[in-house]
Amino acid sequence: MLDKRHELSAPAVPTLWGLLDGFAATRPDEKAFLYLGPDNIEQEVLTYAELLRLARVYGQRLRQHSRPGDRVILMFPSGLAFVVAFFACHFAGVVPVPMVPLKGQRLRNTVHAIAENCAASVVLSNVEQAELVHAQLSPLPSYREATYIAVDLDNGSPAPVADAHEASPQELAFIQYTSGSTSVPRGVMVSHANLAANLEMMAEAFGNDDTPTYVGWAPLYHDMGLIANVLEPFYLGSFCILMSPNLFAHRPWLWPKAISDYRAVVSGGPNYAYDLCIERRDQILEAGFDLSSWKLAFNSAEPVRAGTLERFTKTFEPIGFRPHTFYPCFGMAEATLLITGGSRKEEPIVRSVSRGGLARGSAGPPADEKDETLAVGCGRALRDETLRIVDPETSAALPDGEVGEIWVAGPHIPEGYWGHEQASKDTFHARVDGEPGPRFLRTGDLGFVLDNELYVTGRHKDLIIVRGHNIYPQDIEYMAERAWPGLKKNSGAAFAVEDPETGIQTLVLAQEVMMGNRQAIDIDAATKAIRQEILKEADVTVHKIVLLDPGSIPKTSSGKIRRAETRIRYLEETLSILSRRSPATAAAAGSD
Repeated sequence: MLDKRHELSAPAVPTLWGLLDGFAATRPDEKAFLYLGPDNIEQEVLTYAELLRLARVYGQRLRQHSRPGDRVILMFPSGLAFVVAFFACHFAGVVPVPMVPLKGQRLRNTVHAIAENCAASVVLSNVEQAELVHAQLSPLPSYREATYIAVDLDNGSPAPVADAHEASPQELAFIQYTSGSTSVPRGVMVSHANLAANLEMMAEAFGNDDTPTYVGWAPLYHDMGLIANVLEPFYLGSFCILMSPNLFAHRPWLWPKAISDYRAVVSGGPNYAYDLCIERRDQILEAGFDLSSWKLAFNSAEPVRAGTLERFTKTFEPIGFRPHTFYPCFGMAEATLLITGGSRKEEPIVRSVSRGGLARGSAGPPADEKDETLAVGCGRALRDETLRIVDPETSAALPDGEVGEIWVAGPHIPEGYWGHEQASKDTFHARVDGEPGPRFLRTGDLGFVLDNELYVTGRHKDLIIVRGHNIYPQDIEYMAERAWPGLKKNSGAAFAVEDPETGIQTLVLAQEVMMGNRQAIDIDAATKAIRQEILKEADVTVHKIVLLDPGSIPKTSSGKIRRAETRIRYLEETLSILSRRSPATAAAAGSD
C-alpha cells in the first residue's frame, strides 16, 4: 500500500508521535485538522507544524507534573484542543484517558467512577471549561491535589527543545473507557502495538490506498470519534474535518453539507445518524449538496438496519450517493476499534433469514413472508485476525449459520481492563473449547457467520428469553418506535421481568414520546398500535408498554440504551411514565 505515511522512516510499530514528527518535517504547513463551528463556519485549524509545536509546549508542562506511565484525564468539549492534549500526552509518555465532559449533574456518577478508577495525576481541559472541570472533579479526595491544566490553541510559546518520550510497543497509547451499556464503564488498555495494528487493519479494510479527506462528528472521547475520525485519518496523513456531535444532533443536514463542501471521501456513524438525515431529507435535497465524492459511509456501533440502507440510498441517490458507498462494519473499544469490514467496491450484503429460526438460535431461510427478517452483513475477518462464533455457556465453537457469541483474536486485542484483573481474564483471555489456539476477546455480542460474512444480532446480556424463545430487544424497540406518530427514535428499551408468583418471564417495553407530543399523544391508541405491530412483525406479545417523558431512558455517553438500568428504574417505579399522571399533573408538566 503506497500512501504518504510511507514517506516516513517509521519504526516497525509506528507511534503517533513518530508519525507527527515526520509529517511536521516533510509538510509542515499542510492542514491536518479543521474544526467547524455553528453553520459549519471554520473555527479552528491545525497544521502539522502547529500541532507539533503545541503538543510539545503542553507535553513539557505535563512532564513537570507527572512521570511516564501516569494517567492524564482529557475532559474537553468538541474542538481541536482535545487533539493537542492527546498528542501532548504522547510527547510526555503519559497515558491519555478521554472522558465525557460533564454538564451539571448529567453522568456525574459515571465520570467520578472513571476518574477514581484511572487515578490520574493531571487533568487537561480547555480554557472555557477549566473552572467547571475543576469544580466537578476536585471534590473527589484523590483529585484535590491533582494538577489542572487548560489547553489554549492561542498559546504562542516556542516549542521546547527536549526530546519526546520513546514509547515501546507494549506501553499504553491510551485508556478507552467503554460506553457502559450493560455495566459500569471499564477502561480498555490500548497499547501502541494494538493501535498500530488496528489502524493498519482499518486502512486495508477501507481500501484507503491514498489520503482521503475525512469528515467526522462523533464525540472525541468515544472510540469511534477518537480512532475512526481522528487517529485513522492522521495515520494516513489525510485531512480531517471535525464537527460537534450536539450540532449534528440538532441540525443533521450540516453533516452532508460538510461532506459536500470539502469533497470528503470517508465519513460515517451509527445507524441512527442516517435515519436523522432521512427525516431531514427536504432540507438536504433542497440545499443543492453534492455527495458524489463520498466513497465510504461506515455504519457501525449499533444494529445496522437494511431498511435504513435502502431508504437513505433511494433518498440521496439524486445528489450523488451510491449504493456501494455504504460500509456496514463491526467493532468495539475492547478490540481497539474495528473487528470486521467488507469491500468498499461492493454493495452491502443483505440476507433473508427466518425470524423464528433466530429465536431458536439458527439462521435458516424463512418459512414464509411473515417469518422473514433481513440481516445485514458486517464484513469479514481482517488481516491477522481470527473470528469464531462460540456457545457462550460451553465455549464450544459453533458451525456456520448457528447463532452464538462473537469471539475474536489478533494483534489489535488489548490485554484487558485497567484495574479489573478478573474481568480482564474473563473477557480478554478466553479459550475456545478443544482449541490450543490464541486467547480470544469475548465481545458479548451475538451473531452468526455464513459464507465468511458476519451478521450481528444483538448483545448477549440484553438477550431476552421468554417461553424458550430468544428475543432481541433492538428488534422490538425498532418496531415500536415506528408504530405510532410522535414516538421518539432510538429512545425505547425492551427488557424482561419475572412474575414473582409464577416465575414466568414477561416482556416489557418502555418508550419515550417526542417533546411536542407529551400532552397530545393518545396513550391508549399508541400502546395498542405498538402491541399489534410487534405481534404482527415478531409474533411476540408485549405484556406491558409504558410511554415516557423525553429524556427518561438512561443512555450511555455515546447514545446507547442502558436496558438493565431502565429495567431497574421500572421496577423501582422511578421512570416518568405518562400514563400514571392525572390530567392536571400532565397539564402542569406541559407548562414547565
